[in-house]
Formats: sequence, C-alpha cells, structure tokens
Amino acid sequence: MRSRFVVLGAAALLAMAGCAMAGCDNKAEAQAEETLPPVALVEQPAASAGGACILWNYDFIKTKIGVAFDVAASDQVDDTSTCVVQTVGGKWPDLALSVVESTQADAKLFLSDLKPAKATTLKGLGKAAYRLNSAASAGHGPVIEIGWLSEAKQLQTLRFTFAKDAKATDVNAMNGKLLTLAKAMDTTAG
Repeated sequence: MRSRFVVLGAAALLAMAGCAMAGCDNKAEAQAEETLPPVALVEQPAASAGGACILWNYDFIKTKIGVAFDVAASDQVDDTSTCVVQTVGGKWPDLALSVVESTQADAKLFLSDLKPAKATTLKGLGKAAYRLNSAASAGHGPVIEIGWLSEAKQLQTLRFTFAKDAKATDVNAMNGKLLTLAKAMDTTAG
C-alpha cells in the first residue's frame, strides 16, 4: 500500500516542482494536472514485504481459505518473523503469520506451556498443534488462531481476524480452511 502512496506523491511533487520553476499560476497548475498521465496502481506480491511474507502469495492464500488479500506488511524481531495481509478496503479481515525460526521445545512442552489455556489440541499438524477461537472484540469480529510446532522445530502461528459483521457459519467454515492452510505451510525437517 505504501508504494501506491509513493507513486501518487511523486506525481504530485513533480507537478508542483514544474510549476514552481516555471512560475505557474493556479490556472496553469490546473491545466498541468489535467495533462498528467493517469496514475497506475501496481499490486506488489505479498513476498515483496519480506519477513514471513516470503512464504505467501495472494493466490495461494485465496486458494486455501477463499479470501482475497492485496496488501502485506512484515516485521522481524530477533528470530521471530511476522506477516500480516489485508485488503486495501479495510482493517478486517486480516490474516497474520508468525514464525519462530527454531525452538528446543518438544511436543509435550509445546502443549503444556505454549498452548493457550482455552485452546483445543489439534491432530495431524506438525509435532503438536492447537486451535483457539476467540469472540469478537475491539471493533473486529471473531478470531481463529492455529499454532503448531513444525516437524522442522519451528513455532508457527496463523491468526485470522474477521470483520465485525462475520456470520457464525463463516467462522465455522474458516476453522477447516485455516487448518488446511496451516498443513500446506508446515515445514519439515528435511
């Protein structure tokens, strides 16, 4: 999203700079703006945001969970990398991924110490996994979080936050879709 603002800002600055040098008045500035070519918005791939976003592309996400996203942002703190994807149109829904590069935790420790108290244990994902469904709050809808200890000894977490007006049937359906996405992303020790 930042690149779109950069393109728009650059076009505006060029137009103003040209008029400042030539001594344009308001009428000339308006004519200059009318003759500028249209600004093309370019969608950057999710991976271009870096961090954990390198593991995603928008088509992959849409195929797995049925939701189209078009902007991504990432961060890295120590050995934890994150990525959040959203739509240009609003804050929610969003999908977040965090990856801790390496851990000494085993399945028993993961389930006893890292699984949230109200989460349910999931089978068939990594060495150990959980799912936590949370109610709507703070202006957004329900949240589904799936966390797992991958076969490659990474801690991975997917978190889908719904828009405030989400329906219960959509939340129920997303539970399975998010698990499918997590399984497709599970890293192996290979």
